[in-house]
Amino acid sequence: MTDDGADWGGPQEYTDVFLRSARRAIRDLSVRRGAELESLTCEAIADAMGDTVVAVTTVVVFRGRRCIFRRGIWPPSHPAATRAAIYASVLEERLMTRVVPQLGDDTSPVDL
Repeated sequence: MTDDGADWGGPQEYTDVFLRSARRAIRDLSVRRGAELESLTCEAIADAMGDTVVAVTTVVVFRGRRCIFRRGIWPPSHPAATRAAIYASVLEERLMTRVVPQLGDDTSPVDL
């Protein structure tokens, strides 16, 4: 793999494959864990050097809390489908270990 991600296609192609795979994986974990997928979005921006950086944000409702999980996916470190599986696994782990009901504070979002 080269540093510019040429082996993975361009940012748009990589992101499309990632989103398709991630959406399936997150829906599956939502069914298993009783969460509700609210949104799965991506944002492409230029970093300070002018290179494209893509971040994906997932919002789910879990245990009555709105949870936000955001990670960069471009430049790539794995094939898009593998990266999506890793993303969903880390999201699930964070939901299971970091979403703790707190008395009197059930409306603020939880950053995972």
